[in-house]
Amino acid sequence: MRRRLKILCLSFWTPPIVRPQSILIGKMIPEWKKQGVDPMIITYDICGDWKIDAPVYKIPKFKINRYFNKYFLVRNFFAARYYKKLFKVTEDIIKKHKINIVFSFSNPQASNILGAMLKEKLDVKFVAYFSDPWFDNPYKEYLGLERRNVLKLEKYVIANSDKVIFTNEAARSLIMKKYPASWAEKAEIVPHCFNLKDYPEVRKTDSDKFIISYIGAFYEQRNPELLFKALQKIMNKRSDFTRKFKIELIGAANDYAGYSAASIAKMADLYGLKDNIEIIPPVSYEESLKHMKLSDCLVVIDADMPDSPFLPSKVVDYAGSGKAILGITPASSPTAQFIKGLGCESFNYDQVDELGEYLERLISGEIKIEINKKYLEQYEVRNTTVKLIKLFNEALDN
Repeated sequence: MRRRLKILCLSFWTPPIVRPQSILIGKMIPEWKKQGVDPMIITYDICGDWKIDAPVYKIPKFKINRYFNKYFLVRNFFAARYYKKLFKVTEDIIKKHKINIVFSFSNPQASNILGAMLKEKLDVKFVAYFSDPWFDNPYKEYLGLERRNVLKLEKYVIANSDKVIFTNEAARSLIMKKYPASWAEKAEIVPHCFNLKDYPEVRKTDSDKFIISYIGAFYEQRNPELLFKALQKIMNKRSDFTRKFKIELIGAANDYAGYSAASIAKMADLYGLKDNIEIIPPVSYEESLKHMKLSDCLVVIDADMPDSPFLPSKVVDYAGSGKAILGITPASSPTAQFIKGLGCESFNYDQVDELGEYLERLISGEIKIEINKKYLEQYEVRNTTVKLIKLFNEALDN
């Protein structure tokens, strides 16, 4: 007789709030239910009301005043009290619903910490998911006591996990190389996913121009300068080219990230592109899918760092639209490997000439992209869910 999976999903960001984690879990949970899983969800109370046919329990986000937050030991004291309260809430939910697996879906890492506590104290099966590296995150620098504490907590999570899931091989290797070789057996890869049913049927009306779109905020390490340089090179040798394309930057302006609409427009002007760009405010996830479908080419930009462990969920959503994807990312990155697998192209930061030549041929129609649908299938949510359920069952059998 087939075993019924009753899973407590610690996903602290859920719809309707727009976050990468909430968008992902918004695709995953309906598919879990379709494939016979009974999910119970714990999320932050600031996410709003998610209209999902599953029990949703709300918890507060950890808060500490700015003064106490300066002192590591004081912050840790309040964090320990917070986790103790969360543990009591989740223990009752586990007993009420007869949960057989806890699945923690980070970020935030608080979900992984709580999951490890539940495993340690209740001996319930536990599967941890790392969307991004934690201790090894190249965008973060932990120092002193905090550095030791983060490493200790990450080790605590992995030691207590029955399965640890990463989105790509580079992330798995980077994180697991610190730990005993025997732990490698429980480290698995389940990539980000897309759902074909989420994409609207649309018809491009502004058909006389080739539309290049970038969706998401720019940061100091990830900005459009190389793309602008490459396009400027084309226009310098072909004066007619400026009328052939348009660049849509959707949600790119973000004062917090360091790029305002004014600063992006100034950069575009510097490269002679002020009449080619449109800066569009942030949109809902559904609206972003519409923009993808209406585009001719979607751009993803990674930081110029060797051995990048990141595969952005955005690029998987790009792929689901079936449109050409252009990457500006190190050749060895998971993003570059994904783009190549699809049959598209990516370029290093030192390939501005090659990028310009490629864009010229793409915009002129000399290059026609055909997405490798067989490769893409493995990222469909129905297929990533099959893999995830297999891992849940393996965790139960251990």
